[in-house]
Amino acid sequence: MPAKAREFTVILEREADGGYSVHCPALPGCVSQGDDRESALENIREAIGLVLQTLAKEIETISEKGSKPPYQDTPGLIAEEMRQILKGRDEDELTYAGVSLEQVEVPVGTYE
Repeated sequence: MPAKAREFTVILEREADGGYSVHCPALPGCVSQGDDRESALENIREAIGLVLQTLAKEIETISEKGSKPPYQDTPGLIAEEMRQILKGRDEDELTYAGVSLEQVEVPVGTYE
């Protein structure tokens, strides 16, 4: 059976010195970069996959111990991640030109 794909919203930012940085607010701390838009998006797909793989292992371990799974407060964490990104742009006096939201598909269910 082929792996299902899941969409994640990412924030793509053009860097002043060239290239792009990209953040995935649904997975706090999941960031990447690339020399161009396409490579930045491909790199964040890989980073998301690695985070999902790590979370799957953590959830398995937590389930065995009977604890709560990580990221139960995901909506709040996403909002906080967005606030931090925007705050950083404001503090650095950066414009919002070159900032865009993108959807990336990442296969899930193959991270064992």
